[in-house]
Amino acid sequence: MRTLSNRCSLRVTIFKEKTEERFIFSSLKLAQWLLGTYWTSRYAVLGIALFGLLGVMSTAWAESAAQRLESIKRQPLQLRQFLQRMPKGGDLHNHLSGAVYAESYLRWAAEDGKCISLSGVITLPPCEPVGEGQEVRDILAHMTPNGGIEPLVDALSVRNYERREVSGHDQFFATFERFTSATFGRRGDMVAEVSSRAASQNILYLELMQSLGMFEVAAFAQTHGDLEADYGQRIDHATVDAIVADAILQMDQIDARRRAIQGCDLIAAEQGDGCHVTVRYLSQVIRTLSPVQVYAQTLLAFKLIAADERVVGLNFVAPEDHAVALRDYKQHMGFIAEIGSHFPDQRSGITLHAGELTLGLVPPEHLGWHIDAAINVAGAKRIGHGIDIAFAPDMDALLRSMAAQQILVEINLTSNDVILEVSDADHPLPVYLQYGVPVALSTDDEGVSRIDLTHEYQRAVTTYDLGYEVLRGMSRNALQYSFLPGEPLFDNTLSGRAVDACSSATLGAEAVSARCAEFLVDNPKASLQWLLESRLAEFESGF
Repeated sequence: MRTLSNRCSLRVTIFKEKTEERFIFSSLKLAQWLLGTYWTSRYAVLGIALFGLLGVMSTAWAESAAQRLESIKRQPLQLRQFLQRMPKGGDLHNHLSGAVYAESYLRWAAEDGKCISLSGVITLPPCEPVGEGQEVRDILAHMTPNGGIEPLVDALSVRNYERREVSGHDQFFATFERFTSATFGRRGDMVAEVSSRAASQNILYLELMQSLGMFEVAAFAQTHGDLEADYGQRIDHATVDAIVADAILQMDQIDARRRAIQGCDLIAAEQGDGCHVTVRYLSQVIRTLSPVQVYAQTLLAFKLIAADERVVGLNFVAPEDHAVALRDYKQHMGFIAEIGSHFPDQRSGITLHAGELTLGLVPPEHLGWHIDAAINVAGAKRIGHGIDIAFAPDMDALLRSMAAQQILVEINLTSNDVILEVSDADHPLPVYLQYGVPVALSTDDEGVSRIDLTHEYQRAVTTYDLGYEVLRGMSRNALQYSFLPGEPLFDNTLSGRAVDACSSATLGAEAVSARCAEFLVDNPKASLQWLLESRLAEFESGF
């Protein structure tokens, strides 16, 4: 038996007859990973028998986990514990700045000497001694038993918004301007917080949206851009490339700070759990700016994906119901299609907010076509929210097309409830499941919403009575449809049917065939999926 350790510290084993003189590796990379000793023929036969037994046990464990879930669906505390421990593939729809809790922003603002107004807007120094713009450190230092930071936390999140004369929609989007200054110089701390929280919930992977370089390229485009010019002349590409280089340096600093906070360069026993969460970034374009600025940001996003493997995709952000976003939506989809044609290798990383709209929030003519345009014009491989699907001219045809193309929908239950007041039977999640459209649960902005991913799993279970097989499929989907490089592990995430190379292997097992081992080594996405299956097997075996 030879043991293989891949990029995810996954161990797999290759069977080999001791009497066979030749063993030809189809990949030099695979050969470099091989360690260990050969098995004799009789032990190889025994290993095959053990594989079969392990497969039977794995099925039984999954059934036990499913039974446990059914027995605790109406027991919130037990359900929370079950879902918190359950391995979850990832969170694919997560805005980094909105993922941080208000308390962290206030603590960092105090440490950095920043100021805050009575309305909760954090600003840069100098601060005023009293009234507007007090030092945050002074406020924290003078808390009393009857007066703490509660009003500030409410201002920086949607906590208790229903007790005030403000809609969830308006409160949600107002928070970002209030805490933006607190993010300055703290992005590494932000990634450390979010990845540590993910680790505590057994989440393997995060795709975090952030806008590095976007405001710089937008400012340049406003004075130097020309949409009437030909491609390549609309904005100076050399300037955009310089902004790309600066964004990469910022990512280096972010990663270094995260690693320092979590102790990722220490010995394994002293590392924080967050070190083991794989983090990638989506470059987010602010779509409420002028057309030329959105065009320049889109170009920057594609260039970042091409330049740095940590940036795996792009998204358009800011309220979809904003007057500018509505006015320019078709034009924006055209920007993505045109620029994407010059970056064919990066087009697979397009995910877009689409259909985050309801009747009354916007006029009827803006409903029912954004999802189709995102997919069939811009080439989105995933969409976020997808709430207005019922307003499509032919919902049945659109859903069937999404299922056939395997367009994943990023489902944000709490966000949709707070911002759009869409929940329960009004939410399209059951319809997507009915049509076989792949879905994954995500948080959107867990800090602003005061939730975590486990909360969204629990909400899905209690609202829609989902079973374990569906939840496990959603967990798998978060990696299957991630923008990590390489081929995915599954032909079907719900049934757990693996691709041909690993179809005979027990999912997550340490011992696999040579063919499956090579597939896992050559495909980072599949490798991380295999690790998820290993964790799922361990989780399920406990019931």
